[in-house]
Amino acid sequence: MKVCCKFEKVDGGVFLHYPDKATGQKMNDILTGCEEKYNGYVNIEIQKPYKARTNQQNRMFWGIVQQIANEIGDDIESVENDLKMKAIAKGYPYKVSKITGQPVPYSMTKVNTVEQGYLIDTAIETASFLGIVIDEQSAN
Repeated sequence: MKVCCKFEKVDGGVFLHYPDKATGQKMNDILTGCEEKYNGYVNIEIQKPYKARTNQQNRMFWGIVQQIANEIGDDIESVENDLKMKAIAKGYPYKVSKITGQPVPYSMTKVNTVEQGYLIDTAIETASFLGIVIDEQSAN
């Protein structure tokens, strides 16, 4: 579960303020399960909060995808999917399918500026590998 919380320093630790009651309940359920199964241990990853992807990033990515799709004769959805799969190696977020066990990249609506940057970098590198010169006017 990935959630953005405000923290407050308290003597001997931190207090997390969840964004809403539903998130707090989900976190409580996870923590209760960890108390029972793992003696109260949990894995927590703390990162600086990043803004959601920008419209400029979105336009740039789709401009590059369109150029790649046109050059290789593929549809944009396939190119988008392939680029997301390649971007996982750079840090693009994903979940693992419970049916196939394969990674399933997140929708771009759920990524931040840094994660979208991984996707754009991957798109630029892929275009370069394919010998496609990006038209900057179309990619902005």
